[in-house]
Amino acid sequence: MSEPVFVELSVDPPVERPAPNLPAPAPTITFDGPVEYPPDVHERLAAEAAAIIARYPQSRSALLPLLHLVQSEDGFITRAGILFCAAQLDLTAAQVASVATFYSMYRRNPTGEYLIGVCTNTLCATLGGDDILGSVCEHLGIDPGDTTADSRITVEHVECNAACDFAPVVMVNWEFFDSQTPDTAIELVEDLRAGVPTEPSRGTGSLCSFRQTARTLAGLPEGPTSPLTLREVRGAVLRSEERASKGALATSLEGTRDQTTPTTQAAEPETIPVLSRHWQEPDSWTLDNYLQHNGYQGLRKALDTPPDDIIELIKASGLRGRGGAGFPVGMKWSFIPQSDDPDAQPHYLVVNADESEPGTCKDMPLMLASPHSLVEGVIIAAYAIRAHHAFIYVRGEVASVIRRLRTAVDDAYAAGYLGRDILGSGFDLELVVHAGAGAYICGEETALLDSLEGRRGQPRLRPPFPAVAGLYASPTVVNNVESIASVPPIIRNGVDWFRSMGTEKSPGFTLYSLSGHVERPGQYEAALGITLRELLDRAGGVRAGHQLKFWTPGGSSTPLLTAEHLDVPLDYEGVGAAGSMLGTKALQIFDETTCVVGAVLRWTQFYAHESCGKCTPCREGTYWLVQLLKRLETEGGTTADLDTLADVTNSIVGKSFCALGDGAGSPIVSSLKYFRDEYDAHLASGCPFDARFARTSGSGSQGGQR
Repeated sequence: MSEPVFVELSVDPPVERPAPNLPAPAPTITFDGPVEYPPDVHERLAAEAAAIIARYPQSRSALLPLLHLVQSEDGFITRAGILFCAAQLDLTAAQVASVATFYSMYRRNPTGEYLIGVCTNTLCATLGGDDILGSVCEHLGIDPGDTTADSRITVEHVECNAACDFAPVVMVNWEFFDSQTPDTAIELVEDLRAGVPTEPSRGTGSLCSFRQTARTLAGLPEGPTSPLTLREVRGAVLRSEERASKGALATSLEGTRDQTTPTTQAAEPETIPVLSRHWQEPDSWTLDNYLQHNGYQGLRKALDTPPDDIIELIKASGLRGRGGAGFPVGMKWSFIPQSDDPDAQPHYLVVNADESEPGTCKDMPLMLASPHSLVEGVIIAAYAIRAHHAFIYVRGEVASVIRRLRTAVDDAYAAGYLGRDILGSGFDLELVVHAGAGAYICGEETALLDSLEGRRGQPRLRPPFPAVAGLYASPTVVNNVESIASVPPIIRNGVDWFRSMGTEKSPGFTLYSLSGHVERPGQYEAALGITLRELLDRAGGVRAGHQLKFWTPGGSSTPLLTAEHLDVPLDYEGVGAAGSMLGTKALQIFDETTCVVGAVLRWTQFYAHESCGKCTPCREGTYWLVQLLKRLETEGGTTADLDTLADVTNSIVGKSFCALGDGAGSPIVSSLKYFRDEYDAHLASGCPFDARFARTSGSGSQGGQR
């Protein structure tokens, strides 16, 4: 038995200290508006909700589309909208509200007919996005986040919109308006106020209103809302079954689907470009154009091959995931437990099309220019892993991409490539294009799965991995857009053809996106292992009269590299050996006019904003990183501040729940490594750079390999 310990307690009164100056607590989140819809509105919305819910194996997956639906009705999320969604899905109001407040696209204040979003992430801000936002707000007499007195226009800043090759970019109702300047942005605003018909830079027709676009995201027809009768409700609910049967009906009427394939097809490419070879052709996104380039021939070949052999072929090809991590695609497919037991758990395929990494703009152009390459890849991949339901999860802020994908899916159903008994093979597949609602974290595969299930998009603890317990706790494969789109040409042309390009450990072709201070930004398809020097030669070099200062090899979450790394092979091994990561192959180019501290500050603000809040290192650490960098950029600081910056960064990197914390720390650690002298130059009185010299006109030639 241990001896007791006696502690002498002080009898002195406690020292009185002044209360700390704490920030005011955040206000309680509330929703305005009436608590219920009028009976006729409720009946119409219930009919449309039934059609949406019918698309999903589990009803809760319809929550994000239903929130888009009620936002299209009210212009923002109201109390009536929250309670309506809860009733349709048998959820509590608190469950719905927790989801609605997590995603940035769901608005809690009335929104104008036009929601103007100006990208102010690092690249767009450097090239002039801040000036555009300031000029538009000054012209309208409002602050960012406000709406004009006539309720016509709402203006806000937005984060990276996957259009960096056309920066600075303005989005109106989540449609692209490329290569803007303060003057052109103001002209656009005046056209909108005057009711002048306006077409986005990239898209599928005239600009729709905010509410009409919200209907698009919900997966409903655009235009003025019109009531649906009960008969139409039943028809909407049965739509998936009806269009699934189209394939079988077409086959029975025509014998085979060979009639849909043109008699003359383009010769298979012996080398690159492969994915982008017909992007510049008129109507490249159509089914007819895709068929002229041997579209769906890979599917025909795959359906004549046992699924396990398809998996082994993709493994042998060495195809690595194009979403950032570079994990072998075939190996990921092989992790799915295979069984012929009819009572076994269903398998699911999910395509990660939530391209939100700052600087990355390859998947969105691919889906705009050639959506059928993705659709065909989805069908082959689903067949290989024995999945009968597949989902393409697209970030919600790209309405034109969503429209084009859904058109491609509808055309594929009509042609017999989707639905029941595809091309007489006995294989069935349902494919749903699902719109997200604004959350960078949903690019993490398990957060994406939670979001697809109608929950807050927060990463899951692993194991179990998605291959064992993914969507609906069932075996699931999650692949990137480019990864899946690369499958059909491999099936058509074989392993040896694919491995003849690239390097031994990183074979094949890929899309590199160049943006920033470069003469011809765009998407450049090349073999893995090409160097930045070679890509810059294709892109016309760094803008005239300037020199390369720093660049990102794979988006803002990858460590910065400098001009001394121009000849690093851009494959997974080469970039890794240089101390960075290939990531998404988002090559953001910055010249000597750019303040590296300011650039890092913007990226850090992005990660602080996009932290899901699940873990303390990321939630709290990114906040303090922003405060330290702000002080250095605007006021100056001390050497101790730099030490604190490094210390806080070290407390996040490798210690957060998911890789977002690592991504937030990467630009800080690498910039301190290569540009410590520039940080020192900020200590006296803040930033010594004049941001005006980094801006571009926004009117230069755009392009690259399309």
